[in-house]
Amino acid sequence: MKISVIGTGYVGLIQSVGLSEFGYNVVGIDIDESKIKQLNRGECPLYEEGVEELLNKHVGKNLRFTTSYDEIKDSDVIFLCVGTPQDEEGNADLRFIYSATESIRKKLDGNYKVIVIKSTVPIGTNRKIKEMLKDCNVDVVSNPEFLREGLALNDFLNPDRIVLGFENLNNPRPIEIMKEAYSYFSDKNVPFIITDWESSELIKYAANSFLATKISFINELSKLADVVGGDIKTISRAMGFDERIGNKFLNAGIGYGGSCFPKDVKALIKQFENNNIEPKLIRATDEVNEEQIYWFLNKIKKYYNNLNGKTFAILGLAFKPNTDDLRESRGIKLIELLLEEGAIVKCFDYVEKARENTINRYKFDKSKAFYGYNLYLFEDIYKTVENVDGIIITTEYSNLNEEDWNKIGNLVRNKVVFDGRNILDKNKIKNLGFKYFGVGRN
Repeated sequence: MKISVIGTGYVGLIQSVGLSEFGYNVVGIDIDESKIKQLNRGECPLYEEGVEELLNKHVGKNLRFTTSYDEIKDSDVIFLCVGTPQDEEGNADLRFIYSATESIRKKLDGNYKVIVIKSTVPIGTNRKIKEMLKDCNVDVVSNPEFLREGLALNDFLNPDRIVLGFENLNNPRPIEIMKEAYSYFSDKNVPFIITDWESSELIKYAANSFLATKISFINELSKLADVVGGDIKTISRAMGFDERIGNKFLNAGIGYGGSCFPKDVKALIKQFENNNIEPKLIRATDEVNEEQIYWFLNKIKKYYNNLNGKTFAILGLAFKPNTDDLRESRGIKLIELLLEEGAIVKCFDYVEKARENTINRYKFDKSKAFYGYNLYLFEDIYKTVENVDGIIITTEYSNLNEEDWNKIGNLVRNKVVFDGRNILDKNKIKNLGFKYFGVGRN
């Protein structure tokens, strides 16, 4: 089986190297010439464990990359993996996926193809794409991805389920082709959800929004625990033992970020509104998440009264551990809020690529490592905390518990920690003389 993957971003690259590992001949297609050259050299443009190793294992053999859509003529299955960012009104921006569909349409030669939509798209998009290709010999399949950044390759190789949406469930041809393409998962007894387009499209939004709702629920509860004196970590742990609830996505903090949850929650809200339905719960999920960072900032302001001229160490730039993704990062958001208050910010992340992305975001002069006189970036955590008035943890790095906090205590100006991810052993930190402020667990 020959496969084309349109788009070499996060989803497309994982799809390309993963299918190559299954033994298929795969060609990745992207309009970005520099990225294509980089990939053909075996250089991975994103930070994701295991991807560069598989890329180097297969590139030049059964995996290659090109800017030409001509390659789809020889493909049996074409995966569409282009981005669907949020537009100014909160809807999913479908310009790129429709543009890619048009590029595919121009190259189809009459031979039968299965076109698979892996991009996260609103309800009705697969139907629209089929309409664009109505005169072509194709079937369109909805196949949403459920990849977690930092664990994406593992999630691709070991999925919880495979969701496949079809126009006509009585048409066996595309169903059998997709089962053949994903036979690796059949052999591992991964459940296949075979359904219609609309259900498949909604499943992705429903899953992400439900997980986001769990996060917002525990974050809202943390505010009450903060006032009445409860420990939100104990509360969430006890809740997690209930198998109906489960223990995942119940870690209180300063809110969710990244490329999926914020965008998908807002896009689902718009789909409710476009169908004249009030999305009360989903809207509340979004509002709680937006407010959480300001609530945490107010904790900091309450302690210092005035942040102007105060120096803080921000530990964590990426939105989650082991990724370089700054999109909707709560750490980045808090940096900007602190700068608005007149604070001086020294920042650090364990992932080098996350630090590089921060330099690119703020146009740092790397030799001086500063922006606007008030933002500094360091490659060493101990340099970061020197002479600061407070340490603020914004990414859930377990590494932080392994650092020498006695040494850190001797470096800071004031021994104060604001743990925005409840990652530290608060009793250990307090015993070292630090004042500790967590999220619902002071």
